[in-house]
Amino acid sequence: MPIRVDLLALEPNAPGQSRLTVKKWQGAQEHLEFSIQRNQDAFYLQDGKTWSNSPYWFKVARFDVDASGEVLETLIGPDVVDPLLEGSANSNFQIELREQGPGFSDKGVVRPGSGLLPSTAGGQTRSTYDGGNLAAPSNAPEIPQLPELALAQPSRPAEPELPQAELTFAISETQAQAPVVKQYKWIWALLLVLVLIVAAALWFWLKKPEVQAPQAKPEIPAVASQAGACTLESMSSQPELAFVQACIKAAPASAELLEIIKVAKANNHCGVAQRLYANRAQGGDLQIASAYAHEYDPKYHQASSCFAEPDKATAAYWYETILSHEPDNAEAKQRFEELQQ
Repeated sequence: MPIRVDLLALEPNAPGQSRLTVKKWQGAQEHLEFSIQRNQDAFYLQDGKTWSNSPYWFKVARFDVDASGEVLETLIGPDVVDPLLEGSANSNFQIELREQGPGFSDKGVVRPGSGLLPSTAGGQTRSTYDGGNLAAPSNAPEIPQLPELALAQPSRPAEPELPQAELTFAISETQAQAPVVKQYKWIWALLLVLVLIVAAALWFWLKKPEVQAPQAKPEIPAVASQAGACTLESMSSQPELAFVQACIKAAPASAELLEIIKVAKANNHCGVAQRLYANRAQGGDLQIASAYAHEYDPKYHQASSCFAEPDKATAAYWYETILSHEPDNAEAKQRFEELQQ
């Protein structure tokens, strides 16, 4: 009977960190080691997040045991978490656990659980994972008050002193020009009024947006809204992990999620399809877990670009996941037993 191995997120979640849990292990609890092999090229995970054709053994001094005494667990860091999260859409991983030196060993399938984050997620903002809480827009900048316009009064030219002999003529000439001078005074007064009106209108126009105009609402990205979180447009424009996080947060029903996965497969977004399947299946959605098992089960397998070949071990893993939530599920029990033969 193969071991059951899960890579689960911590509580609270920590980027690059996880719990490696092992069920059905029949060997010792101390001085163990494990290797991880991916199916696509049969390479083994190495220290330093690289892959090679030679097995590398990650040593575990001791596994902790839960209260039931049936589950072993240990903490795993970015050297294991990151490479598994970065695997391609068709990547599956086999883990072999053994006692150090000659001793008991067993194998099983290991898959990243729902909610796991790569270590690089530690530098991202909360909006990436909290649905995009938007801060309220800041107030519009105040427009400084215009300085008062000061208009210089026109200076009147000084009248030259006239000789006494010409006084009579000068008075007569001044009296003759008096109407013209009064006309100039009215023109200056009218210009002054016009300038004041223009200045007042300009001040009112500049101040009006601050008082009356509503503040513009920030545009909400489509991925942050439930209506657009799971569309093909968002799938094509968003990073894979960001799309999956937003779509899962929108909580589509199982039937709707299967349609979204169908669209992802048809458009070669294989990583999206894999992550959506795994996230909801790990969370206990038995309809999704059953559909995911069928993708690998030789009895139901339909070749596609995202699921090119059947995989009995992976199908058995998801049937076993169903049985962990619903032990009396007849189909899962039958297929799990047949796949073990």
